[in-house]
Amino acid sequence: MRSPLRSPASTTLLGGFALLLLAGTALAQPALDESRYVEQVLTLSLEARIAGLEAALGRAEAVGAGLWPNPSLEWERQKTSSGTRAGESQDVLMASIPLVLSGRLGLEKQAAERNASAAEARHEWVRAGLRHEATRAFAAVLAARERRSILEQSLAELRRLAEAIATRERAGEAAGYDRLRIELEAATVQDALRGAVLDEHQAEAQALRLLGPGVTVLPPFEGSLQVERPLPEGAALLAELGERRGDLRALALEASGAEAARRAAGRSWIPEPTVQAGAQFLDVGQPGAGAGYVVGVGLPLPLFDRRQGEAARAEARRGLAEARHEALLHEARTRLAVVLNAVSGRRERLARHRADVLGRAQELRQIAATAYRGGGADLLVLVDAERASREARLTTVELVVSLVEAETDLLLLAGAYDGATPRSATR
Repeated sequence: MRSPLRSPASTTLLGGFALLLLAGTALAQPALDESRYVEQVLTLSLEARIAGLEAALGRAEAVGAGLWPNPSLEWERQKTSSGTRAGESQDVLMASIPLVLSGRLGLEKQAAERNASAAEARHEWVRAGLRHEATRAFAAVLAARERRSILEQSLAELRRLAEAIATRERAGEAAGYDRLRIELEAATVQDALRGAVLDEHQAEAQALRLLGPGVTVLPPFEGSLQVERPLPEGAALLAELGERRGDLRALALEASGAEAARRAAGRSWIPEPTVQAGAQFLDVGQPGAGAGYVVGVGLPLPLFDRRQGEAARAEARRGLAEARHEALLHEARTRLAVVLNAVSGRRERLARHRADVLGRAQELRQIAATAYRGGGADLLVLVDAERASREARLTTVELVVSLVEAETDLLLLAGAYDGATPRSATR
């Protein structure tokens, strides 16, 4: 039976020639750190493009709102064809313009501008979500590669130990149990390595997807998994959520725009007269032709239709936007308090793990290696120390990833990823 210690690395088994070709292509691309990768996502992703076009549509819908009605020009010719005044004609040229004296145009323009600003705020929130997702995707790739590297290093160490125990077994200094034990340990690590490679491929595929269809090969990544991120803090954090977060600002602007639209519809009870003026030409081109003038005023009477439906719909939109804003603000404040505790708790746990577990595991590994070289420890003691060190390093990666997730959640919930600049200080 072939020993699993002699099988090739799982990266070669699972990657294949396609990965080698992709890696060769990726090396030609400039390496991206976290900030450059996030900017690439915000520039190239389809989600960013759709969000930008939706914001442009919101701005376009406000174009032309609140403008004065166009004047009209009319020409009319009247001519008799029979009777005692046959052949007489009359030409009337009239110009008219409505006079909007109610002030509704200014309110309609204000409502359109608020809705356009709400579209911009929603655009900022979508970009904030993309920044949050891209940051996590970048960290996931680095974490997957770190896990794979840890397992590869541990597997290489176990193979080296297996060679040493095989030499001792041939010399009659070791039993078959020792060989089987280390083979089992190596097979377990190799199986975990296969899973780590699959996780790495999945993380890279997600990171590549965010870059849009124009990028077919994931560029190389550089940087550390854990970076110092300026996190918002202070008592004003909860109070400024409405100013920081684009989704909350969008709902507030929608409510304000709906209120302006309601007020504009409520001005419809004020009549908007139409002023007319023009000239009258009699028997043009005939002897005795004459001219005169025409003036007039049209006054609509808003007795029945006073845009009651528009006012009711605007009032309903305002109430709905305010209710959504209140519910979202309550949810944001509740979740933000939880995430703040999660960040502090995960930071403390990571620091304690590094001091109490990781440091001791590395020290144990060094002591076991020294004792083995001096003949004071069995080879399996060294295997156990290697396993403890490996598990401690893998746990460190998991704790760092969980901290990154908590920090990015905090930045998203607090509105730090949005385009608005808050007044509170950051550390």
